[in-house]
Amino acid sequence: MRVLITNLFVSNNSGTEAVVELLADGLRRAGHQTMLLAPTLGDMADRMRQRGHHVVDRIAEIVEKPDIIHGQHLTPCLTALARFPDVPAVFSCHSASLEVEAPMLHPQIRRWIAVDEACKAKCLSRGVPADKLDLIYNAVDLQRFKPRLPLPSRPARGLLLTKHLAHQQAVREACSKSNIHLDELGPATGRFSYQLEKDLLEYDIVFATARMAIEAAAVGCSVVVCDARGFAGLLDTANMEAWRRMNLGVGLLTRPTTVENLMEAISRFDADDAAKVSAYFREVADVSHFVEEHLRVYNQAMQADTDATADERSLATACWIEEVGVSYAPRRWAAVVKEIHGWRTAPDQTALVELLRSSTKTLESNAASLMELGEQVKSIGPDIAKIGSILDVSASLDSVAQDSQARLHRLEEQLSGLSNFVNESKRLYNGVVPLFVRKMLLRARGRV
Repeated sequence: MRVLITNLFVSNNSGTEAVVELLADGLRRAGHQTMLLAPTLGDMADRMRQRGHHVVDRIAEIVEKPDIIHGQHLTPCLTALARFPDVPAVFSCHSASLEVEAPMLHPQIRRWIAVDEACKAKCLSRGVPADKLDLIYNAVDLQRFKPRLPLPSRPARGLLLTKHLAHQQAVREACSKSNIHLDELGPATGRFSYQLEKDLLEYDIVFATARMAIEAAAVGCSVVVCDARGFAGLLDTANMEAWRRMNLGVGLLTRPTTVENLMEAISRFDADDAAKVSAYFREVADVSHFVEEHLRVYNQAMQADTDATADERSLATACWIEEVGVSYAPRRWAAVVKEIHGWRTAPDQTALVELLRSSTKTLESNAASLMELGEQVKSIGPDIAKIGSILDVSASLDSVAQDSQARLHRLEEQLSGLSNFVNESKRLYNGVVPLFVRKMLLRARGRV
């Protein structure tokens, strides 16, 4: 079977990239051909090519027609659907919050995959039929992530795996107070590892979520599930089954990641319990079952009856383009751009006008203060001159007085120049405001 997998990135070994690599390697071991399309490639793509995967960032480089499209992320999935309009597809949702992950209906997409209960609910809320939605939990390559030696009675070394830094200081402080040496890896830290399976063997306790937390648990580390979005707590035998159904992810992060919560979780460190958690994940999260489940879904999609016409498929593709193609209307593309590039949502026109008014008042206030200071300097000028004449009795003191007068004169000139600058800036600023407001009003009426 030829499988075309799409993803936004095959670059830094994080998130869905690691899932893509895991799935692609498993498919190849099972005798299938893999093709990967991602707009952004990096070192990870080179490593996958060396193992025989066809990894490209341009759809024209996919020469052989795939048997199935496995879509991840809306924009590259759209490219694959448009290029191969008669090839059946499945779509995976890996995030319950990101729009770029949220499913959209299309006749070519005959099955959907959710990685946890939160993503399942997201898919159902977007109109995905329940009988065409499968739940496939994340897995671990147990050939790579081997068991570590038994944990010590108390944790000595900790590892923070993170995409975001908002909780970094809290984790650092909690580890410091608990006498734990902390190392940090992940996009937010600027430090990456291409051998995490070896790195994890050196740590007793790991702070992570989702796939990274599952891998750490499978190795045998004690795991505190938390990130910048929130805190769940210590993974243990009492919660491991329920938490796995939530992918050890955002659906569990119901409390803030504070020093107090972190220290409470660290205090519950239990080497024997962590060993049982590791045994559980090594039993249920093996990659072989993960690949078998995907192949089952692929076959169901390929065998599914469909009465969709070519015109209906074309219309669905056009509707996708309307949503994710850049336009003046703030459709789904705006949320996708914000998620990928971190662009801030522009403030509304009323807020902009209020900001301009506030800035104008600030300039006027500063100008008045500077003018007042300048007048005060001028007023003490005669007094300084009198002091200078009295000090004429001493040549050396006269020199000091003259130097002081020169400095005061230069200060007066600088204040006068600064005052003029502020006044001119205020004049120009006030002249621009009406033009700016007029342009906003015209834009609101659809005239520009």
